[in-house]
Amino acid sequence: MQLLRRLKTGFVLTKDSLLVMRHNPELFLFPAVSGLAGLGFLVVFLGVTFGLLAASLDALALVGLFVTYLVLTFVSSFFAAAMVHQTREVLAGSDASLREGMAAAWEVKGSLLVWSLISATVGILINAIENSDSRLGRLVGAVFGVAWTLMTFFVVPVIVFERVSTKEMFTRSAGTFKQTWGETPISLLGINVVSAVVALPFALPGIYLFDAGFALTGIGLLFVGALLSFLIAQTLQGVVKTTLYLYASDGTRPEEFDNVDFDGLASQRQGTGRRSPMSGGFR
Repeated sequence: MQLLRRLKTGFVLTKDSLLVMRHNPELFLFPAVSGLAGLGFLVVFLGVTFGLLAASLDALALVGLFVTYLVLTFVSSFFAAAMVHQTREVLAGSDASLREGMAAAWEVKGSLLVWSLISATVGILINAIENSDSRLGRLVGAVFGVAWTLMTFFVVPVIVFERVSTKEMFTRSAGTFKQTWGETPISLLGINVVSAVVALPFALPGIYLFDAGFALTGIGLLFVGALLSFLIAQTLQGVVKTTLYLYASDGTRPEEFDNVDFDGLASQRQGTGRRSPMSGGFR
């Protein structure tokens, strides 16, 4: 029964997060600016990297590719931190502010950089294992990749709200996931379903038009679908992540989620001695 209750909680949480997004469209700015910044850097730096490859400077090119991965990870983490901070403000009844969110993320830039370095390194290792010739290696890589995603799901909120050491950012993220072991995966599944539903009305006609010879129109529709899917998925993930983290940490229950059954989290939270997030009044 507890498992079914947790699964239901994950689905309801995702549904209510959609309403939060609908009532606070400013939250879409964070993944939008993040995507633009990352794309701009990617275009410039990959141009340099492939120039080095063309000049047979393979070692420098590999370094360039790693730096590219690191910077893109940092940009993504930075704006994710900004959105997590402002999602808390939105849930407290304030308006979202891109400037205030970025200021809050800048205050923890050192921890975000450390996290990005670790994340980029692990990501490259997982990718190398998954692309190996061994079936066992690919399976191990896939399983480790899923485990890594789940266990580090709350690293950014921990960095923003708790200001902990490098070791603690991982242990506290893993601890939060342990408390939300049912809600987190189901919420992630719900986010993927929502993003797919958003993309389909653009993807299907886009593919049809592309095959029918209207390549430019087809590519345009596919691009719009992918863009909307990305913005909604990233924003929805930020809202879900922040809500789960705040309640698992100190029992904060925003009014928008009054119909969510958090009883399982409450029982898990008792006696954990978790450090409460930074102050910020909730209704």
